[in-house]
Amino acid sequence: MVPIAKGWRDRILATLMAMAGVGLTVLIYTKFISTLQIRHGSKLAYLGIVLVFFTGVFSFVVFGLLERQQTQLERANVELQRRRDVLQGLWDATGVVATLPDLEAVLQRIVDVARPLFGAQYAALAVLSDSDPVQIQQFITSGLSPEVRQQIGALPSGRGLLGEVIRTKRVIRLDNIQDHPASSGFPPHHPAMTSFLGLPLLYQGEVVGHLYLTNKPGRFTEQDEVMAQLFSRQAAVVISNARLYQDREAYATVEERERIGRELHDGVLQTLYGLTLSLEYLLDVNQDLPATVANELNRVTETLSLTMTDIRMYIRSLGTSPVDVLVALKDMLQRTGYAEDVELEFHDQEYLTLNIEAVHDLVLTVQEAVSNAKRHGNAHHIVVGWASTDWEYHLWVEDDGQGFNPDAAEASGANHFGLQNMRRRMERVGGTMDISSAPGEGTTIQFRWPRSPL
Repeated sequence: MVPIAKGWRDRILATLMAMAGVGLTVLIYTKFISTLQIRHGSKLAYLGIVLVFFTGVFSFVVFGLLERQQTQLERANVELQRRRDVLQGLWDATGVVATLPDLEAVLQRIVDVARPLFGAQYAALAVLSDSDPVQIQQFITSGLSPEVRQQIGALPSGRGLLGEVIRTKRVIRLDNIQDHPASSGFPPHHPAMTSFLGLPLLYQGEVVGHLYLTNKPGRFTEQDEVMAQLFSRQAAVVISNARLYQDREAYATVEERERIGRELHDGVLQTLYGLTLSLEYLLDVNQDLPATVANELNRVTETLSLTMTDIRMYIRSLGTSPVDVLVALKDMLQRTGYAEDVELEFHDQEYLTLNIEAVHDLVLTVQEAVSNAKRHGNAHHIVVGWASTDWEYHLWVEDDGQGFNPDAAEASGANHFGLQNMRRRMERVGGTMDISSAPGEGTTIQFRWPRSPL
């Protein structure tokens, strides 16, 4: 059976009331008034009274129906305006992808739009970890001051009521949060919350986040839930597009970094390598060069070699994967021709915790120390060692060369730029350099620096 619209029902009801009023008036006049033994004028007066009564009843009913229709019309207008606000909010949220700098700004904009849109005092948007689909990785809030957010402390762990939305991937609407069996209470300094509306943000069947709204005066209605689901679908599209845009930006950045690396490798690095070979050839074929000239050419060659290592480390830093000290040292030793004379003695793998800046300084420092041992100390065997404790890193370079007097060498300063460079690099990472050497007894250089963020 086809249902009748409310407007038609009211019209039919008003018509029936009018017909009933006329019918009752005729019935009363026929049965009662016309049979009275009174003058005709009095009968008309009684008929008028009956007509006024039923007209009043009819008017009361009709105006009641009109008032109800007016109320329904006002509610419809309010709901229509609310839907317009939701659509405008969706439009605003969609437009932010092209204007905001990063994904987190997009997420913040979405939650800031949702909170007043649904009349909530607080709103939050949870983004899950890629590795753990029930672990919250980001938690963007709206309505909480920075001071309160800091007092609350750590992010939600994905348990309790928030976790229930995550696990079930279904909408949860409550008049009082505490009434739900999954509710686990609030941490210290957390504001009180009562009404709740939580729902997943789904895009092509995948959950890209979860939206939580709380403390709407009164409660969240069924209509709020329907509109929130519409908002969540559009918000999921916005987030997915923002992620895609971010991935494209990252890909473009990686491509640009690779291009710079190729140009450095194929251009600058090859040029410096050619200059180094030319200088080494010049030293080999001119054995009768004055000692000062030969020493200066050797120093320039060492400087070029260090510069090439510097550039190669920079090229590595342009990559997206972390730089391994051990791999970088082997590469440096192979390239400089020292690999056969150097033994690597690494006692743990804590060097993997070093950042790229520290790795860069360490490789240059080791190259300087090995080069000094070979060129100036005439060493045949060199050990590069690594160890660490809970509080510091330890690197050393030990050789069997002819040795020297460290105090005299550093005091003179002449032609000892390598020692100065190594000490400066250690100071840059907050460490120290100690030299143990004597003429004819080889050299050991030890580097130590704290295990703190470098």
